[in-house]
Amino acid sequence: MTAIVSSTGASGLPIDSLVSAQMQAEQQPLTDIQTKISSYNTKLSAYSTLKSGLSTFQTAVDKLATAAKFNAQSVTASDSTSISATANGTAVLGNYSVSVTQLATSQKLASPAYSSATDIVGTGKLTISFGTTGTAPASFTANADKTDLTIDITSSNNTLSGIRDAINAQNASVSASIVNDGTGNRLVITSKDTGEVNSLKISVADDDGNNTDTGGLSALAYDPLASSNNMTQMTAAKNALLNVDGMSISKASNTVSDVIQGVTLTLKSVTSASNTLSVGTDTDTIQSSVQSFVDAYNALNTSMRNLTKFVSAGSTSNGALLGDSTARNIMVKLKSMLSASSPTATTYKTLSDIGVSMGSDGSLSLDSTKLQKAITNNVNDVAKLFSPSATSTDSQVTFISSKDETASGTYAVNITQLGGNGVNAIGTINGVTANTTGSVLTGVTGNGSYGLQLSVTGTATGSRGTVTFSKGLAGELSSLLDGWLDTDGALTTKTDGISSSIKDLNKKADDINAKLPSIEARYRAQYAKLDALLSSMQSTSSNLTSQLEAISNNS
Repeated sequence: MTAIVSSTGASGLPIDSLVSAQMQAEQQPLTDIQTKISSYNTKLSAYSTLKSGLSTFQTAVDKLATAAKFNAQSVTASDSTSISATANGTAVLGNYSVSVTQLATSQKLASPAYSSATDIVGTGKLTISFGTTGTAPASFTANADKTDLTIDITSSNNTLSGIRDAINAQNASVSASIVNDGTGNRLVITSKDTGEVNSLKISVADDDGNNTDTGGLSALAYDPLASSNNMTQMTAAKNALLNVDGMSISKASNTVSDVIQGVTLTLKSVTSASNTLSVGTDTDTIQSSVQSFVDAYNALNTSMRNLTKFVSAGSTSNGALLGDSTARNIMVKLKSMLSASSPTATTYKTLSDIGVSMGSDGSLSLDSTKLQKAITNNVNDVAKLFSPSATSTDSQVTFISSKDETASGTYAVNITQLGGNGVNAIGTINGVTANTTGSVLTGVTGNGSYGLQLSVTGTATGSRGTVTFSKGLAGELSSLLDGWLDTDGALTTKTDGISSSIKDLNKKADDINAKLPSIEARYRAQYAKLDALLSSMQSTSSNLTSQLEAISNNS
């Protein structure tokens, strides 16, 4: 604004006070704009809090959104020091007897002793092969899964340490190190993988022309079929030997995942007695996921209640989103969905059936004992409550999988040609021709059944009944939350609109601020003229008064 020059005019007119009063009136729209911007920013902050709460809740929801989340299994061993195990959810529940008589080992070979790691060994070419050594008859069968490792040894790397580094630089299935055993430095070559199939054979093309003597690079040759070798076997390649429920098993690794379906065994030591493995449902993990779901919802519920609370008319303690239709719609839909019933579950159809109840304030509480009982009695039914599942009126029409986009509903299935033996089925789901591979039908895009995969077996064609599909509570919630949180969702649309309004208000404020200096200058000019006029009138009045007094005195 124009700098203040004088607070009072020649006539005594209070110019500054008058201009200041006028400018306060001119600036009132700015105050109104800032009040609106402050209100909008408060709402933006409130929406950010709401979005954060919804996002956290969705993370908890997604832990329950697939049936696999309910396949959590635990494995306990009677002697965990000798064997540990994990299950991937597909194991058959029960007990297994496991004993270990031998651990898998990797082969380790040592060279003759050298006085120093910098001693020159020789030059040429080393070829390291992997395979199984037979004894009757003597043989070496290459490991088809591994290729030979060829290493050139030149004058630049022909020392004991140089050869070690050259082998390790290959980053292959063997490693090399130098060990001083008290008699000298030995190059130790070790197979990185255990098992008989990873035994080593080292062939040498020695630049000195003799590949089998003790001099030069030949000192590192090792032939498992030879009666003598320059390299010494320190540890033989062995398979793990174990017995599972009376069956003898040999494996190349101490990590065994293809013996007991869905169970991975880690063999730690030879057992002195049979070790009992018990595979059961990991109820703790499932309970924890449901508890996280309850906790995340309660945090969201508390946040939403605070954001929409009413204290009194005009109170600054009212929630920032009081009366907001979007927030109210979210609260109503969430509460409605949490009380919904599963169309595919049989025993545990609602949250209250598994111990999750809603209080008068909208918060959830969990009866862990009731949940534990439900998981123990029928974990598959609990899974149907939360995750995608389907039931069919035809026992030979079975649900395989679905997509996030598959809509809950009941769909008619019709078959005009059965699939199998290299022939693809022909049929419809929900009246629309399905994609088929063999006997599997998949709902096509543009239809509610999109992504719904069904296996149709048997001999009947024509109508094959109906399939009722449910995304499950977690699946429905996740889709709903996506709709609110997506970049083009309701909350983003709302916040974008507020941000646009703030931008417009800031522009109006800038326009007003730009005009204020000229407005003040105009007011000052007007009051300056008024001051001059008043001053002139005061001077005239003074002259007239003097003249009248003179006339009066001469009378």
